[in-house]
Amino acid sequence: MNQIKLVVAGAVALLGVIAFSGHLSRPTPSATDKASAAVGSRTLRIGVESTEPVYYQSDGATRGFDYEMARSVADGMGVEAEFVPMDFNELFPALRAGKIDMIGAEVTQTSELEREFDFSAPYFSTYVAFLTPEGSTIRTRRDVNGKRVAVVDGAIQAAYLEEKYHDVEIIRAPNVGAAVELIKRGEADAMFHGAPYAQSIIKSAPVALEEPIVYQVDDAPIGFVIRSGDQRKEQIDEALREMVLSGRWLKIKTAYFEADPLSDIFRDKGS
Repeated sequence: MNQIKLVVAGAVALLGVIAFSGHLSRPTPSATDKASAAVGSRTLRIGVESTEPVYYQSDGATRGFDYEMARSVADGMGVEAEFVPMDFNELFPALRAGKIDMIGAEVTQTSELEREFDFSAPYFSTYVAFLTPEGSTIRTRRDVNGKRVAVVDGAIQAAYLEEKYHDVEIIRAPNVGAAVELIKRGEADAMFHGAPYAQSIIKSAPVALEEPIVYQVDDAPIGFVIRSGDQRKEQIDEALREMVLSGRWLKIKTAYFEADPLSDIFRDKGS
């Protein structure tokens, strides 16, 4: 997670930035107007992707890294968290339409997304993984050249593959299960996805998979996503800041990603 150094200043500076949306008289309120009106709402509707270990149900209880992070943010804002599970490719349309207020699904901050949405201060960093079937000849990330790689449609991994791997055939799937099925049917040689999901995918896959090929992506902080101009951004950033200073962030991170290195930005905060 060392790439969060990129935002070592931003993690604090962003707390003082407030984006005010303009208000015009319209017969039908826009998504931005709804966001402004929702500042006084007592509920924060959070879109999530139902995949372990970031959001899942176990023994009748809800668990997960993003779940704990988002719930703590809502607590810090003094509002109730309402979680809305859906496929990843449904999250951004739902946010645009005002059906949810925030996305909490390991979204990497990119310049493309920043043109349309606002990001909170970062709360994690991007690790990615190639997943391959048992007996695969793919042993390193360089071995995927010339191969067919499945990705979840709408996820950052597709754009990253297009940018960094010019000899890869990208096959898009609506969700993780469909991507794994492509491997099972021999229609994909590997799957490219967020590393935090890897062990859960391996555990539940209907086909035997090798241990993941994991690596860190430079300059790729992860944050919560809200509509552009949503005035709650300042409250979200302040709640994240308090979580870091109090050690709450470290406690949640360690519970789900103990093996991951600790970023320098958090090293002296509750460790």
